[in-house]
Amino acid sequence: MVETHAAAREAILAFIAGRNPGLAPGAVTGSTSLVTSDALDSIGVLDLMMELGDRFGFEIEEDAFALAHFESVDALAAFVEAKRVRAQP
Repeated sequence: MVETHAAAREAILAFIAGRNPGLAPGAVTGSTSLVTSDALDSIGVLDLMMELGDRFGFEIEEDAFALAHFESVDALAAFVEAKRVRAQP
C-alpha cells in the first residue's frame, strides 16, 4: 500500500502545482497544511477530492472533508490510501 500513499501524495502535489503555477518548486511539501496555507481555496479542495476519488477509485462521502485530512499533504494521502483499501473488493 506504500505505492498508493506515494501516488496519492504525488497526485496532490501535482494538482496544487497545476492550480498555482506561480508557486516556487518545493514550496508545497508533504508537511504543508492544506488548512492554513494558501495552496487551495474551497473550490480547489472540492476539485481535488473529486479528482482523487476518480483516480483512486473511491466515493467521496461526508467524511472526506474532515479537517484532520487536510492538516498536511501526507495526511490527505494517508486518507486516500485508507479509502482505497476499503473500496477494494
